[in-house]
Amino acid sequence: MDNESNVKDISVSQRQIYILSLLSENPKGYQAEEIRQRLLSWDIQVSRRTIQRDIDELSLNYGIIEEERDGKTFFSADKYTLKNVDFTIEDLASLAFAKEMLKNYSHLEIGQHAIEFIDKIVENSASLNKLQFDKLGRHFRQNGIAGNRDIVDWKTERILQNAIDNRNKVKIDYYSYSSDESTTRIIHPYGMLMLDSYLCVEGYCELRDDVRRFRVSRIRNIKVLDKHYSEDIPEETRQGFLSLVGNEKEYLELVFTGESIRYVKEFESGRAKRLEQRDDGLHFYQETAIAPDVVRWVRGFGPEVEVISPKWLSEQLKEEAAKRI
Repeated sequence: MDNESNVKDISVSQRQIYILSLLSENPKGYQAEEIRQRLLSWDIQVSRRTIQRDIDELSLNYGIIEEERDGKTFFSADKYTLKNVDFTIEDLASLAFAKEMLKNYSHLEIGQHAIEFIDKIVENSASLNKLQFDKLGRHFRQNGIAGNRDIVDWKTERILQNAIDNRNKVKIDYYSYSSDESTTRIIHPYGMLMLDSYLCVEGYCELRDDVRRFRVSRIRNIKVLDKHYSEDIPEETRQGFLSLVGNEKEYLELVFTGESIRYVKEFESGRAKRLEQRDDGLHFYQETAIAPDVVRWVRGFGPEVEVISPKWLSEQLKEEAAKRI
């Protein structure tokens, strides 16, 4: 199409899904130029070289067939469909449960798409009985689904997802609630995460020279830059404790007791720099900036955790507990 404004801004993964779907629909296959023209009819503008690179990447995981006919190269793929998938009652129950849990995120574009995708599975799988699926859905209900719901602009959400996929740097105007002002930042978006039901983007901030988390709803303006970041996601980002606020890290020592000991050992050991079992409980050691999400994590263990260090955090949690009495 000649109108540049109609061209879709999609990620590499999304584009490859379009190509895989296209190759699946025609057993005779398509030439690279035919694929390019079909994508162009869907307002997706790419070069033949990009299409060839996408097909090479898809071939690593999918059955892509490359065939020479009359001196021309044709590409096709195995038929990817749900029509012949057989589901058990346990499968149906799992889908019904997942759909109910996703209602917490129906205000987000990705959450709404996930719900619609489950419905698509139900509608397009011949072996499924929709009436039975709806009946199973009534087995699962959440109490007080509303929770904390930001008003998230779906365009910003989509731009960030594409930037993460393509490793693009992003320029944002970000409003800070604590300072009541906006700052312009360039970030390297590593991934999206839910933090206390708020959608956040996590990445390196060039302004602060640190890894930060940003509430997507507080991004006022966003622009994808024609620049890419090359660094790998830091290991500490994957583990969960980050230097999120300021540049000064503090020594964190916690003592877990009761049932929390087993839970921390089984599910949260990766957060600790070191764990040590003593007579008075499980000692947890880490060096980190004490960001709000770290405080919330500690607070969640209630009386089964004691803060040894830092002292200010210990006093803060004791004051909070006294107010609840």
